[in-house]
Amino acid sequence: MFGCMFRMGCAILLLILGALGWQFRDKWVPKVKSMVTAEAPATSAGWAPITAAGGTRAKERIASLGRRGGPAYITLTPTEFASYVLGSALSSVAAGDTSTQAVVQDGMLYIRTRIRLADLGGKDALGPLARMFNDTEPLMVAGTLSAVRPGLAQFRLKEVSVRELKVPRSAVGTLVKRWGPTPRPDSLASDGLPVTLPNDVVDLRLADGRITLYKKTP
Repeated sequence: MFGCMFRMGCAILLLILGALGWQFRDKWVPKVKSMVTAEAPATSAGWAPITAAGGTRAKERIASLGRRGGPAYITLTPTEFASYVLGSALSSVAAGDTSTQAVVQDGMLYIRTRIRLADLGGKDALGPLARMFNDTEPLMVAGTLSAVRPGLAQFRLKEVSVRELKVPRSAVGTLVKRWGPTPRPDSLASDGLPVTLPNDVVDLRLADGRITLYKKTP
């Protein structure tokens, strides 16, 4: 008798919780969705393809900051700077993929492409979500840029998603170590990919959809 009443009470409680959850779904569903999925900037945000030519332009302009009489700063498009970053840190991830694109929005650099999960260290590197993915999936990384010391900056990965599902933060450090050089430069954050720059470059900023690099001034 008591067991029956207990089961009935549990059923009523579940019905009440279900009704409350449905009633207030507009409040909790977006929060839960934001925890597990990553929203990419809209197409209208200015996504543009990353090209080898853009990487060459970025490399030449960045090098000019280290020359005597060179400019005090340079401004690069997201695709130019992303090409430079990909060339030095993520070349194995996006090599030869024409769908690789970049954009700057809300103070972060976004890069999206398609990758083989083997390039991420296999499905095991993605933690409990691994079984949900195919061998090849869309990848998006988003992060901030900051100077570490003269000649070295870092691209800090604040968000990594595979097929719009966020990779657990605990796995991001593992991916960063796999993508970056060995040994890693000291003073980098655990989620930071190194960006090598001329020694005269002391700061870089994301603003107005572009990346500006500044050199040391007398």
